[in-house]
Amino acid sequence: MKDKKTGLLFPETNKPSPKPSPKKSPKKTSMENALTNIQETKDRQSRLKIITRLINSKEPWVGKVLIQALDDPCEDIRKIIVTDLSTREDLDLTLLYQRLRQTPWYVKTGCLRILGLRKNTSSLKHIESMANDPNIEVRRTLAIVLGEIGGKKALAILAKLSEDDSPFVRTPALQSLREVSQVKFS
Repeated sequence: MKDKKTGLLFPETNKPSPKPSPKKSPKKTSMENALTNIQETKDRQSRLKIITRLINSKEPWVGKVLIQALDDPCEDIRKIIVTDLSTREDLDLTLLYQRLRQTPWYVKTGCLRILGLRKNTSSLKHIESMANDPNIEVRRTLAIVLGEIGGKKALAILAKLSEDDSPFVRTPALQSLREVSQVKFS
C-alpha cells in the first residue's frame, strides 16, 4: 500500500524522522591552536613563555608557527624567534620568502635577519627586490644582511644601496660593501 504523503510503498510509521545533525566545526590542529594562543595572548611575558615552549618542542610544524609569529609587537620576542629560525635545519625557506613580502616592516626585517644569519647565497634572488622597499629600516637591514651573506650578487645590490637617498641606509651599505669586497689572503 502506498502512503499518500510520502509516496513510499511501505511507509515507516513507527520510526521517528531523523534529526539533522548539527554541523561540527573542523577540529583545530595543534599548529592552529598554538598560533591562536600566541595571537590572543596580550601579556608579553605569557607570549614569551608560549614561544619558548614552542622553540623547545620537536614538532615539525613549529617553524611555520614561528614564521607567523614574526609579527609579534615585542622586539625582544621577535629577536628570540629570529635566533631560533636561523638555526632550524628543517625550516621551509619558501614560507620565509612569502612572509618577507608582507607588512609590517618588522616582519620583513625579521625575515631578512634570519636569511642573513643563515648566509644562504641562493636567498639573494628572493631579497634583491627589497632594495626598492619604501621603508628605510627594511633597506638598512638588507644592507647589513647582504654584508653577512656576501657574494657577487650581494655586491651589486650593495652598490645600489650605497647610493640610497637616506644616510641611514647608505652608511651600512658602504660598510657591508667594504667587508664583502675585501680580498682575503691566507
